[in-house]
Amino acid sequence: MTMKKIIILSAIVFALPFWKDGDGLRAQDFHLSQFDAAPHYFNPAITGIYFGKVADYRIYSDYRSQWRSLGVKPFSTFFIAYDMPYKEYGLGGYLIQNRNGPGGLNTINFMPSASYKITKEANSPHNLSVGAQMGILYKSFDPNNFTYDNQVAPEDPSGFNHNLLSGENFNKTSIVKFDANMGVFYKYKKPEWQAHPFFGYSVYHVTKPNQSLTGITKDRIPMRWVLQGGAEYKINEEINIRPTLLFMNQGRAHELNIGSIGFYHLKDTKYDVMGGLNYRVKDAFIIQAGMRYEQHIFRFSYDINTSSLNNYTHGKGAFEFSILLTGIKGKPMFNPPKFLNVIKNKPL
Repeated sequence: MTMKKIIILSAIVFALPFWKDGDGLRAQDFHLSQFDAAPHYFNPAITGIYFGKVADYRIYSDYRSQWRSLGVKPFSTFFIAYDMPYKEYGLGGYLIQNRNGPGGLNTINFMPSASYKITKEANSPHNLSVGAQMGILYKSFDPNNFTYDNQVAPEDPSGFNHNLLSGENFNKTSIVKFDANMGVFYKYKKPEWQAHPFFGYSVYHVTKPNQSLTGITKDRIPMRWVLQGGAEYKINEEINIRPTLLFMNQGRAHELNIGSIGFYHLKDTKYDVMGGLNYRVKDAFIIQAGMRYEQHIFRFSYDINTSSLNNYTHGKGAFEFSILLTGIKGKPMFNPPKFLNVIKNKPL
């Protein structure tokens, strides 16, 4: 690996993987291109709220890989969540893990989540809910994955000799902190309307946990403010579109993601094909494609870099894959093919 790449990767590892054009690297929570596939990570008030769709529980999963184009082990983010409605409440939780490639910095956030429906009238078009999350934030790193001044070796082709002692003493390589989030969400859903608008507002890291691994100084995580909006629009029986907007601010960093995703129903089937395009301002275009089977959704997306980081990635960005599974108690999550039913019911 060249010295140039070592310097770039070291900066990314210590500042967290978030690049903004014109402002360099800034620390911020991990972002997901398919933010609507990980609703708990962007608003706890959506926990277990299905807006009239028949379901007893849902399972969400998302995997993101990035920085592979720099020629090193990619940075990866894994998200998994579960929720269910219970009377006027929604119950669930999520776990998100981020591993920073060659640096070995590992972050896990486990957050049980709950929501409460403020509007309970069955025939009301108004859907207002609030939510909260309380859990833990875990961070750790492996000192052996880094290089130090004492390991500089000009005679070595890489410029470093990792067999030399680092000369550093790490008293702490992991931390566990309490974390909390809260949010509110509103959706207007009138059956005779073609468009159903929605709006959400949430705040993350309300406790501003100290993420310092040194134990000497304090490094509090700034609160992350999230605004989201959009609408579900039914053009006809076959086509539905969902324009969305997401704005996040954390410390001095901010993100604006705008775009739309559409669904086309395949006649006489239980399938919809889906596709979309988003733009994360001054960062990347996001191309999305997937399918929906009944209420299950499988989606893939790819980020095309447009920021100044493009000088190193040459447009190659992150890929992301998500799954949403919807279940009904007493019924299989996936109906078996018709020919299996015929075989099963065939008399011997």
